[in-house]
Amino acid sequence: MAPNSSCCQHRMLLAVWLTLLVLHGHVLVGAAQSSSKLSDQLLKRYLSNEELVAWMDEFTHKCSHMSRKYSIGKSAGGAELWVLELSDKPGQQEAEPHFKYVGNMHGNEPSGRMLLPQFAEWVCANYKSNDDARRLVDKMHTHLLVTMNPDGFAARKRENGNNVDLNRNFPDPVELKGSAEKMKQPLPNAQPETIAMMKWTLDTPFVASANLHEGAIVANYPFDGYADHSERLTGKRHPAPDDAAFQFLAKLYAKKHSFMAKSQEFRDGITNGAQWYPVYGGMQDWNYLAGRCLAITLELSQSKWRPEGELPSLWQENREALLALPLAAGLGGISGTVVSAGDGSPLPATVMLDGIAWNTSARMPAGYFNRPAAPGSYTLRIVHPGYQPASAAVTVPEDGSGVVANFQLARAGDKNSSSIRGASSSRQGGRSSFTVTPLTKAAAERDRQQKQNMATAILGLLFCICGAMALLHVCNGQRPRQRLYNRVGHVTE
Repeated sequence: MAPNSSCCQHRMLLAVWLTLLVLHGHVLVGAAQSSSKLSDQLLKRYLSNEELVAWMDEFTHKCSHMSRKYSIGKSAGGAELWVLELSDKPGQQEAEPHFKYVGNMHGNEPSGRMLLPQFAEWVCANYKSNDDARRLVDKMHTHLLVTMNPDGFAARKRENGNNVDLNRNFPDPVELKGSAEKMKQPLPNAQPETIAMMKWTLDTPFVASANLHEGAIVANYPFDGYADHSERLTGKRHPAPDDAAFQFLAKLYAKKHSFMAKSQEFRDGITNGAQWYPVYGGMQDWNYLAGRCLAITLELSQSKWRPEGELPSLWQENREALLALPLAAGLGGISGTVVSAGDGSPLPATVMLDGIAWNTSARMPAGYFNRPAAPGSYTLRIVHPGYQPASAAVTVPEDGSGVVANFQLARAGDKNSSSIRGASSSRQGGRSSFTVTPLTKAAAERDRQQKQNMATAILGLLFCICGAMALLHVCNGQRPRQRLYNRVGHVTE
């Protein structure tokens, strides 16, 4: 029987309702799983410098709640050196650790410029479902310099636009006799990229860093050179004061990597830089001695410029390790605050570990300090001019939770002595205590907004479905469920 005009009108209305339903579903899916065309290309080909910038813009728009893009300077050729920061409060000063990844320092070693964007995409996509992704965003600040040498990449060469190897362009501790102040000054031939990196590192309270390279598969740790500036391949280690922490971080990355720790060439997949081959003027040792930042170098591919078809495999090899390293360095060591016992004002005190001839300082404005450390027991000492010193025995647990020690320093001459307000970790006993961190206002507002959006989405879907079923019922006088079954059966045929 031919449908009458009224039924046709109802069917037209039904089509409109179903269209709205489909569009509404696309909006919901898009809001949760949207990915730009450039993000889809990250593991398919090497993006150009211009495409990387465009990808950053797309990412910071899509994941605006946990990211920001900023420049630290320009390359020799005038290209901006863009950084992507991952944090729930990007750009804000907090009592939280900062970690940096550096990619593409050598132009012909581009794996980092693809791995780091893919890492950011993974963190954003898994923020709600993965505890480690959430900790990375909520508890620390991770900075990604996806390409330090855009000019070298464009020319497909190791050096920058001025034909200078950037990893031989930093102040050398041997030549400067270990002077920290002199090491903070760029060399006469310092390149724009080097100057930008130095300023960025000195201005930001980085606790650790990793530089992504190619040409081997190994995690390299300081020192890169010898005290006598020898370039001979002696095979002897030149350990840094924080050797235990460096080896711990390097081994962690190697173990989390798919096969780095199984290396036949490097035991446990790690090497001391000088033991492998001496390097002077490198960024790794400069980071540690001048920037007070524990830096390692990650060699992630035997061949340079891996074929584009192997990029998915390269990502899978490194995905777990790229996430584990900043968490261990930033949240798995020793951290806390130093304040005055009198008025509670923060103090930029010196922070020392017994037996380790390398100090750091509590950073202002919060008086926050963070020392990456291998699991074990330490004596932590805090000193500041005009105040009584303080110390505490702390134990860094093996589960990656770290230990927190907050100090109150009494002024020199005060009857009351300096004290520790409590050390806490998941495994310590004695004075250790568990602390509950309340939900921040910003986090609470995000949680409320997410629930409201979900409720609105569900109501919208129910409205569309009920409307469509009602129209079906009016059109044929059948029960909505039966008519829908027949309609689907008709389309299927």
